[in-house]
Amino acid sequence: MRLLTNRVAITLAITGLIIVGSHAVTEAASARPVKDFTITVIETRHEFYPGGPTLLAWAFNGTVPGPELRVKQGEHIRVTFRNETNSDRTIHFHGLHLPNNMDGVPGISQDPVPPGGTFVYDFVARTPGTHMYHCHVNSPHHVDMGMYGAFIVEPKDKRGEPRVDKDVTLMLDEWIIDEDSGDHATMSHPRLLKDANYFTINGKSFPATAPLRVKEGKRVRIRLINIGYLVHSMHLHGHAGEITHTDGHRLREPLHKDTVLIGPGERYDFVFTADNPGTWLFHDHIIPFATNDGDYPGGLVMAIVYEGKGNKEKSDRLRDATARAAQYFVQNLGEDTAAYKYAL
Repeated sequence: MRLLTNRVAITLAITGLIIVGSHAVTEAASARPVKDFTITVIETRHEFYPGGPTLLAWAFNGTVPGPELRVKQGEHIRVTFRNETNSDRTIHFHGLHLPNNMDGVPGISQDPVPPGGTFVYDFVARTPGTHMYHCHVNSPHHVDMGMYGAFIVEPKDKRGEPRVDKDVTLMLDEWIIDEDSGDHATMSHPRLLKDANYFTINGKSFPATAPLRVKEGKRVRIRLINIGYLVHSMHLHGHAGEITHTDGHRLREPLHKDTVLIGPGERYDFVFTADNPGTWLFHDHIIPFATNDGDYPGGLVMAIVYEGKGNKEKSDRLRDATARAAQYFVQNLGEDTAAYKYAL
């Protein structure tokens, strides 16, 4: 009897410690200043480039991608998610280590957020690095409708971080658009992957992809995120760089590259020095993905443009070449040639 009593006492003591420990963790989290975000998913129209396909998207805060959320490691984060569409939705924070009930997987870690509903994601950002967020209700459908964005957690300890002067995020994606009807077919079945015919960087296809403007001598970090379902091979002309992080984790030794092969769900931090003035190409070397429905150039193509008077002559010459390529593309489509200005 005494042995049984002792066992009960030990069990109660352990249970008490667990409860106190859990309470302490909750208190520690609640004692931190809270960084609040509001993410609302709505239906909207999204255009790939002027005169190009415009489709119905389900967009976080009305944009594709949704807003970039940038926080510091250790911050207490509260994301109020509002669903203003007619289907169930959630948010999954891809790459972050969170409490199970904040993971955003319906039927596994939370109930889906119904139309008109609200859910508050509340967690401490413990996982530094380049991450993303997206809907996890029928992911092949909902992500393919535009429900994604970048989530950047800046590390508390910056001693191992590369020194950079410019920090940009590029999210890669692919789409299926029927040219006759303009309808968007989502990749809800694996066999549809081969039918992808439009490809975007931050929601835009060349020639509407925003050029990356740099200054000579400056260090640039490109945070590459592949939110799509195909592998991409991103090549930078005229420069070599180094991969410093993969999926948010810092490499012990940087990997020197000028071409980054990135699979679905992966993230790479690619750092280069702007030491070769001019206007340069950054593009997918898998050629079908550098087209718009087969018309080249298009898709995953963008320009790296140097700024400054000292670079003007060489920059203008290469910029003219970029413009001619863009003009050729637009003329093939029979569009207004003024659209090629988006390439510059």
